[in-house]
Amino acid sequence: MSLKQTQPTSESSGAGAARSAQPPRRTYFGLGLWNVFFIGEFALAYTGYLRLDLLLNAVFFLFVLVPITGRVTNALRQLVAIGLGIALVWSESWLPGPQSIIANTSGIAGFSVNYVVQLVWDFINPQMIGWGVVIVLGYYLLRDFVRITTITALYMAFLIVQPLFMQPAAPVRAPHVLAQAESPKTQAEILAEANSVQTSDAVAASEEVQNWYQTFLDYEKERMVQFPTGISARDTPFDIIILNICSLSNDDLEAANLQNHKVFGRFNIRFDNFNSATSYSGPAALRLLTGACGQPSHDALYSARRPDCEVMNRLDSLGFKQHLFLDHSGAYDNYLNTMRTQAGLTAPFEQRKFPLKYMSFNNEEIADTLSVMRHWTRVMNRDKQARTVSLFNFIALHDGNRLPLHSRWEAFEPRAKRFLDDLDTFINELEKGKRKVLLLVVPEHGAAVRGDRIQTPRLRDIPSRRITQVPVLAKFIGLKDLPKTQIHVSGSSSYLALTTLIGRTIETNFFAKSAGAVPLETLVKDLPQTHMVSENGQAAVLEYKGRDYLKLNRGKWEPYGG
Repeated sequence: MSLKQTQPTSESSGAGAARSAQPPRRTYFGLGLWNVFFIGEFALAYTGYLRLDLLLNAVFFLFVLVPITGRVTNALRQLVAIGLGIALVWSESWLPGPQSIIANTSGIAGFSVNYVVQLVWDFINPQMIGWGVVIVLGYYLLRDFVRITTITALYMAFLIVQPLFMQPAAPVRAPHVLAQAESPKTQAEILAEANSVQTSDAVAASEEVQNWYQTFLDYEKERMVQFPTGISARDTPFDIIILNICSLSNDDLEAANLQNHKVFGRFNIRFDNFNSATSYSGPAALRLLTGACGQPSHDALYSARRPDCEVMNRLDSLGFKQHLFLDHSGAYDNYLNTMRTQAGLTAPFEQRKFPLKYMSFNNEEIADTLSVMRHWTRVMNRDKQARTVSLFNFIALHDGNRLPLHSRWEAFEPRAKRFLDDLDTFINELEKGKRKVLLLVVPEHGAAVRGDRIQTPRLRDIPSRRITQVPVLAKFIGLKDLPKTQIHVSGSSSYLALTTLIGRTIETNFFAKSAGAVPLETLVKDLPQTHMVSENGQAAVLEYKGRDYLKLNRGKWEPYGG
């Protein structure tokens, strides 16, 4: 028996050839590494680091999911997708938007290279990097066993349809401003009513918060401090010193363990809930210098001058000669020129060569703080004016400052302690002098030493409560019998309350008696309160019904931190 080799027939041969001529079947692998992108987004949104835009994410999901056969076309799609993915995450984050970056271009251009490097380093979050590595490794370990794209798609679909099945937590109510037209409630009553409510789990609609914000602005337009029209020749003369300090908030003091520094106990009055209303130096100085009126919006702050609101000029008309002391040149961000053109500041700049203390974030020399303070005494002895008002502006605590001949910035804590020690020494020297002085400490804003969930440390684009709640203090020097116990002003206050305190000090001729012409309690009784509303050019934060709300780039109001 022999074996014969079987030859294929022409029919079978033709069928095999036909099968071999068919294009190979392509295997579609789904999202691939883009699964990692979307899983990372879902995780960041869940923890509050991102505000997930479902529509844009759905469109982007389909863009990277739809299969493309051409290798070159697919590569181009991937390059475009990377750019779109970065833009998407940036828009969903709490980072400064393009408008904010463009608006601050001139200031950013002045930063030193070392300072820019340090700011970039602050954005590196080791914990997030660690979780990112875990997600990537998890993807590679599970991709052969689990259809990860299917899971990602199902979760995306769940996020999209979830709102359709959620019942509102509370019935929809008409905005407060609409209620105003139907009832005789005043603007002040509407504002107070909203913030008398304890923190609620229900989130207010953006329109409701916006209406309350507009009511706040309309109410503030009508507020003004009534200064005396004149000062009697028999009134006891005194000086006013305003120390406007950059980068010092209550939260910064706690972060640096300096909240109990001995100098704070030497002041007669402390404002516990003072809101500087901004997180940048320029608008903070403008709000201080125009603090004789209610709080305007950020845009209104830079509109036409308001002479009736200009504190220094109104004091000048009462006989207080103006003086200006800086530990810097006033050139950065056009600071000094802005104060003169927008707030009518006419005080001559008491400039001289002081000992060098720091090099600033933009490589400008910063003078020794105590030397600048001590220069005040020399100027007073030179001019021999009975009444003066002096504005000091210090930037020694600004982020990025460094010691001379050092390349790395010096930490906040030693700089802040040195400043508070200098202030303590200055008070000692004032008390040894013969002049009566109302000393006011008014920080511009905080340094954002420890940041929060939506804003990295040292970044101040969003005027959060941690940045704008600042320690404001008042001390009456030259009076011997004042109460030893410090008086705390606990209500929500701002510049209107501070200016009112100055006006009452003048009106009551407070320095006429060693224990004060009136009790300190009378001096601070019923100081005007101001609701917590803070603004920069591209961001605003306010408190409404016990909850903080944030609006970015003129968008919608939403709960702070998500």
